[in-house]
Amino acid sequence: MRARVLDATVECLSDLGYARTTTIEVAARAAVSRGALLHHFPTKADLVTAAVEHVFARRHTDFVAAMQRLPKGADRAAASIDLLWEIFQGPPFVAWLELAVASRTDAELRPRYRQVCDRFTATVAATFAELFPPPDGQLTGTHFVAPALAFALLDGLALRRITGDDPALTRAVLDAFKDIARLMIPQEDS
Repeated sequence: MRARVLDATVECLSDLGYARTTTIEVAARAAVSRGALLHHFPTKADLVTAAVEHVFARRHTDFVAAMQRLPKGADRAAASIDLLWEIFQGPPFVAWLELAVASRTDAELRPRYRQVCDRFTATVAATFAELFPPPDGQLTGTHFVAPALAFALLDGLALRRITGDDPALTRAVLDAFKDIARLMIPQEDS
């Protein structure tokens, strides 16, 4: 039931936006009673932040598994960017964006959203360090900022895509970013 509710919440955030996402609509889409939903998620802020965190946890697991399946000698920098770009397509990104914008003016949501962001950032940094260990063992300089750089660029491209960006330009930017990433991320020996 919990997964159905959280998936329905992401769907509502993506389809309706934060302002029009209600516990009544989420309960209907998840085919649960509103009382059951409120028992697990007493406030809208509880519900929406749990939903986005749920999706990101699932996407993180999928991303790590896909990276581990890459053959030895694969272009891991390019593959990681392609996998991340896939994550930035569709309802989970739109739901995340809805919460980001809503948290600016919603005093109850803001600290919850900040906590989710902090956990997400820590998970991304740890995953990056594990998948792409720095040559000297220290996360400093460019290697330290690489995850933030990647997400800032992909966030921006995903926002442009929502407003009708040119797909050829997006592809060119992603290809240029892969070239830069190859300079920042050491390749495995074949």
